[in-house]
Amino acid sequence: MRFSASPSTPAEPLAAEPRPEGLLLVGHGTRDPRGVAEFLTLAREVAGFCPNVAVEPCFLELAQPNFAEGVDRAVGRGVRRLTVMPLLLFAAGHAKRDIPRDIATAAARHPGVSIRQAGHLGCHEAVLTLSERRCHEALSTFREVPDRDTLLLLVGRGSNDAEATREMVRFSQLRHQRQPVGRLENCFLALAEPSLEQALVAIASLPYSRVIVQPHLLFLGELLDRVHRSIAATAAEQPRREWIVTCPLGGDPGLAQAILEIAGVGTRDGATRP
Repeated sequence: MRFSASPSTPAEPLAAEPRPEGLLLVGHGTRDPRGVAEFLTLAREVAGFCPNVAVEPCFLELAQPNFAEGVDRAVGRGVRRLTVMPLLLFAAGHAKRDIPRDIATAAARHPGVSIRQAGHLGCHEAVLTLSERRCHEALSTFREVPDRDTLLLLVGRGSNDAEATREMVRFSQLRHQRQPVGRLENCFLALAEPSLEQALVAIASLPYSRVIVQPHLLFLGELLDRVHRSIAATAAEQPRREWIVTCPLGGDPGLAQAILEIAGVGTRDGATRP
């Protein structure tokens, strides 16, 4: 089946065959067609690991299909047990309020279908591994610099949910254990402090010759573009310091398998490929 990479055009279902068990992958959503395409690619990867599960993608906002449409597609494929998996790095308003509300609405519309919500990605081992790999990939084309001269800045989306902020800080600490650079800092793009701008001002007075800026984001989009603009402007003001911006996490087979592990689907009767 072909996916549409346009945020305004609904994605086609992954397969047409009836399946009793379904997995609804819920993305935040973006107007950027690159980010939509990356999300759909990851959904295909997940579907490839669980051929006996009806995998459907949907978005909370800004792109199609929306949540209700995603549920309808799954039910239309014969699904009677549906797991809703938030493809969100941290649990804030969307995971705690919006998705449960949408599940309740969907359950009322489909009384014969059992719908449950799985956990978010959080600090899962696969997310940490992928984050570390994206950093090493970004460094692969640059000269070696001693770890003691390197600062790693992890940039989160940000939330006014204190628990989500603490989880981002915890993720940063775990990343630092894996990559013990001279210093680690974290900041946020919105709703939490320090902001990216505040972090960059603070870094200006520090002695590190290299700053690795790692946006802790899943896919391409407007937030990543904002990070690139901010770092480009800062690098112009501080030309003697080396600035490196990594790619977002993006799709990955390990991440796809972690999604199935968190969701708890596709593992019965040998349904999941190794």
